Order: sequence, then structure tokens, then C-alpha cells
Amino acid sequence: MVNNYYHAGFSIDSNQQQLGMTIDGIPNGGSNYGGGAKANRYLDSENLVTVEVGQGTSDIKSASLEALGGTFNFVSKAPSFEKSTTFAYTSGSHDASRYYVKHETGTIFDNTQAYVSYSQTDTSRWIGSGSNGGKDNQHAEAKFVTTLDELTITGRLSYDDVSETNYNSVSLAQFEQTPDWDQLTWNWAGVPHFDQMFAEGWGTLRENTLGYLKFEYAISPTSLLTISPYYHKNSGRGDWIPPYLTSPVDENGNPTTEGGTNAGSYGFTDSNGNPLAPNAGCTASLNWPWESGPELNPACYDADATPVMSYRHTHYNKDRLGVTANYQASIGMHDIEAGFWYEQSDRDESRDWHKVIDARIYHHFDNTPYWTQYKNTFETDTLKWYAQDSMAFGDLTLNLGVKKYLVDIEKYDHYQNATTAKVNSDSDLLFSGGILYQLNSNTELFTSYSENFAAIKDGVLERDSSDLSAIKPETAENIDLGVRYQNNALKLTATAYSIEFDNRITFIAPGSDTGGIDYTIGTNGSYLNVGGIESTGLELSASYMLNNEWNVYSSYTNNSSEYKGDAPGFEAGGKVIDSVDDLFVLSTDYYSGDFRFGLSAKYTGERGDVDSYTVVDLNAGYAAEVNAGPFKAIDIAFVVYNITDESYLAGGTGNGSTYFIGAPRTAAVTLTATF
Repeated sequence: MVNNYYHAGFSIDSNQQQLGMTIDGIPNGGSNYGGGAKANRYLDSENLVTVEVGQGTSDIKSASLEALGGTFNFVSKAPSFEKSTTFAYTSGSHDASRYYVKHETGTIFDNTQAYVSYSQTDTSRWIGSGSNGGKDNQHAEAKFVTTLDELTITGRLSYDDVSETNYNSVSLAQFEQTPDWDQLTWNWAGVPHFDQMFAEGWGTLRENTLGYLKFEYAISPTSLLTISPYYHKNSGRGDWIPPYLTSPVDENGNPTTEGGTNAGSYGFTDSNGNPLAPNAGCTASLNWPWESGPELNPACYDADATPVMSYRHTHYNKDRLGVTANYQASIGMHDIEAGFWYEQSDRDESRDWHKVIDARIYHHFDNTPYWTQYKNTFETDTLKWYAQDSMAFGDLTLNLGVKKYLVDIEKYDHYQNATTAKVNSDSDLLFSGGILYQLNSNTELFTSYSENFAAIKDGVLERDSSDLSAIKPETAENIDLGVRYQNNALKLTATAYSIEFDNRITFIAPGSDTGGIDYTIGTNGSYLNVGGIESTGLELSASYMLNNEWNVYSSYTNNSSEYKGDAPGFEAGGKVIDSVDDLFVLSTDYYSGDFRFGLSAKYTGERGDVDSYTVVDLNAGYAAEVNAGPFKAIDIAFVVYNITDESYLAGGTGNGSTYFIGAPRTAAVTLTATF
């Protein structure tokens, strides 16, 4: 599935991770495809209370190796003091259904509150019908809070198991020709060159378990020590169905089932399984989804030739064990904060190829692989320390801080039985500072400067040919300047920012271009530093209460991001691929007794040759406390996404030529009862 996040010129998408993510301050383990996970893998929306956006000096304790532009901290709800059970059912477009149940224990043992929740979500891909793939997701959470005099203990455990079919990116020309089709199919043709695009073969399977304990000890009325050990286990698989079988050989040219290289591929065999070559003189080629050449064209073989395919699995496993610690103290005019984050992470990745049993019928495959292409383990040790002092001088507050990352990464190749790559990705001392001035009771002025850092990711070490000495960690210098105004009805914020982003590491994906997918490369695409990026921008927001029932909100962002320094595929002064100059949001919410209604519109400006678009969403609901029989409260909610059925291209893949198609009008209704 596609989840893109943008903030002040930085983004999280399928190609790059420049914003940090934490769950209750616990690191998510990265947001990349190979072993990472975004917030919805750890937290159901019903259990989310808020999202804290940390940037500048407010982001100094972020436990993330990706927080170049700040951190999103997703905060889970605290357990209730009241005992209750909630059940919700959702039904929506594209065969969507969702069950959710949550039990609150209320206060138990005189000092503890807790809850457990479970959800099951199923939906089909909105593109196609029948065997077009979809999503099957099970999710569970448990949380408790225990208060013992000066010590508060919080524990949380989440489990998520998802199997989902991916969407494919398309070119602008493909979108203009068929704006509601991503080139994946849902009818098995029995022709491998076509069936490599069969949607259900483009699968992602992931399991994530994250648990933590948080110990908050009030040393004195003005000092607090917080220690949070945590453990995360991630496992999963990514699938593709290449339209051929490979011929793996070792370094001596002998057939092998582990490691080695591919000596050649073939798409057809005789009745005994022997590889066939195209008939002499045949040069015909299938031209969709890209040119097949005669090697994969059935017309270039005799009628009794048998088509063959592979089912390719990439396996991901990650174990993280870590701890965060933070000490806060108020001493006179000083609010002091210091702490550290330590994590040890082991990530295994391997890729194996399975023979499709009969490519003429379906993609059922032999469970025993005929080739395991590679098997690697990546070990990452991270230590971050930080210190910060906030000093109050009447109406002026001065904030000064420093932090440093110490990161070591190693790659162990199981087929060479050796550590084949290692890199030290430490940061320099990173300084931050900020000034907040209370102009009057309604208005404050602020400015901040921060130096941020993103370590080299272990995925860079996947490429055996990578010149690690030439790849540097990403760094950014962020400057913000702004004003905030607030009275009883109106809130206004204006922020100008300037960002110097150096040593940007970019993943150039082969994608689904006219040359097709090279399934046999050890790692898809390549990494490189692209010099840097200069971004400047302005963020404006306003919120106004028309009356006690009706609120209007609007925000506007103007961003300019340009490359500095030349690199392959990039020119100094050129606009950053997939960057958006203009974003505008307008929304309104109305509450009248038990009834609520909301309408929002989001405008996204042009990105290169891609047109701008506006998506309008609507929501309405009714909630009431009934206290009748077993029922305490009921709620009905109705939402419509993209109510105008806008046709548009959403997030890009980072190569400037392929994009994901935005979803059409989608509606859902949710019934909730609390007992």
C-alpha cells in the first residue's frame, strides 16, 4: 500500500525516509520497505489520541535515525478509569469490512487501569475485480498504567499481521490512457509475460510485535527520570512472479541452489523440462507490459512447448532491543533535559526462487525453492545522547541543545561466511537553539536553528558494488522563524523556513518502465548521494470558531526545493523530483448536540508534468449516551473520501517518471456500541 508523508520539504515514501516516526516515544524501526513499518502497524486509529510534530529544538530527544525534518510521535490513549466494552463494525466500498472490539478494565488493584483491543480489516484493491488482490489485517493492542506513589509504570504491547497486494506505479502516458488502471491484471492468462503483472502475485506480508515498559520516577517535585526498555520483532515477505526460470551457477560455473549468479533465464521447456530456445528466425515480440522479445513470446515456440514461471520471495526479519532514558529537572530559571537512546538491531534478508507448478493454470508454486539467491544479516548498533537547557528571562525563553549519534553497521554474508561490509555512520556534534518571545498575552514570536542527521541505512550495504567510502550520512540545517497569535476564537500561525540538506541518499528504482523489471538483480536499483537540496518555504495556518458549534480551519504551504550540486540524473538548480510547491487545506467541522459534520478539501500543486489536484472529503456522525439496558452509548459515522471522484496521480516513486494512482470516491459507515 502507498502511504506518503510530507513536511517542510521532507517526505516519507517508497523511495526515501526523511522524517522520524515514534510510538509513545519508542522508535518504529524505520519506515523503509525492507524491515521498516509505519505507525498504522502499531496503533489502531481508535487508540490514537494525538500526533505530536517535533521539529527544531523540540525534536532533540527523538529516537530516530531518519529525523532530518522532524519527528511524528503517535501517542496512544491512556486506559480509562471507567469499565466498558466497545464494539464497532465498518462496511465500505471495495468489499471493505472491519471489526473492532475494546475492553477497558477500569481501575483494578486500586492503582491500575488497562485495556485490550482487537481489529480485523478486509478489503479488495479498488482497481479491478475478482482476483485483484486486497488486504487482510489482524491487529491487537494491550496497555496498562500502574501508579505506585512516586513511580508510574506503563506497559504496552501491539501485534499486527497483514497480507496485502501492492499497487503498481504508472507513467504519465499510461495514466492518461487508462486513468483507473495500474497495469496489474486480475485474470490469469496462462502466458507468463502477461501474468507477471497478475495482481495477487505482487504481495506484501508483514508481522510486527512491539512491546515496551515505561518507568517514570518523580525524584523530587521538580525532577523526573523516565526509562523505557522496548523490544520489536518484524518478519515478512515480498513477492513477485518473474516470467521465467533462472539457471543459477556457482563461481566455477556449476549448477547451484544457494548463492552464485544467474547464468541465463528461459521461459519455455519441452515435456521433459529441458529449456527451449525460440524457433529459428522468429523475432516477434509481445509489447505489453513491455517488450518480451522472442524468448518469452509463445508464438516463437511449437504448440507443445510448456511455459514456465518463478515465484520470487524476498524474506525480511528484524529484531530490535533498545532503551530510551530521559532526565528532566527545573532549577531556578533553567529547565534541563538530558538523556540517551541505545538500540541493537539485527535484520536478516534473503531471496529465494520457487518454480510455479503449472504456469498455464495458476501461480501455485513448489514450496521448496530451486534457488536461494542471497542470505545476509545486517547488524546496527545505535547510541544517541543529548542535553538541552531552556532558560526563562521573563517574557523571553532561550533554548540551547546538543546531540550526537554513534552508529555502526555491518553486513554478514551467510554464503561467504564472512562480514563483507561495514560502515561507521557517526554524526558530528549537532547543535540546536531557539528563542521564544511572548510579545503580549495573545502573541508570541519564535525562531529556531537545528542541525539534524540521518545515518546511512543498512539497505545501502545490500549492494555488493557500493563504494561505502563515497556514501556519506545525510545532514540538514533547519532554520525556522515565525509568529503565533491566539484569542478565544482565532488561532493564527505563520512560519518561514530555510533548509540546507546535504549528502542526500537517493534510491533509484528500476520501476515498471518500458525496459521491464530486472528480477534477478540482488537489490533493485542503486543508491547515491545527490549533492544536496536547498529548500525554502512558508507555512500559514488559521483556525476560527464561528460560534460554539462551528469551526473553520485553513492552511497553506509554499515550498521551493532545488538540487545543489550535480549528480547522475540531477542538475544543480533543478526542481527536486516529486516535490510540491503549493499545498492548501480548507476544512470545517460542525457540532450540534449529538450530531457532527465535517467537510475538507486538500489542494496539491503541480509536480513537474503531473497536474495539480483537489480531493474533497466528507464525514457525518451521530453519537449519544443512551444508558438503556446494557448499552451506555451508540455512535454512527459516515465518511466519503474523494467525494467528487477526482482522477489524479498521487505519490511518486522518486524517479520522476512513475506515480501511484489516487483512489476514487470511497465511502464507509461505522456503527459503534459501548456497553
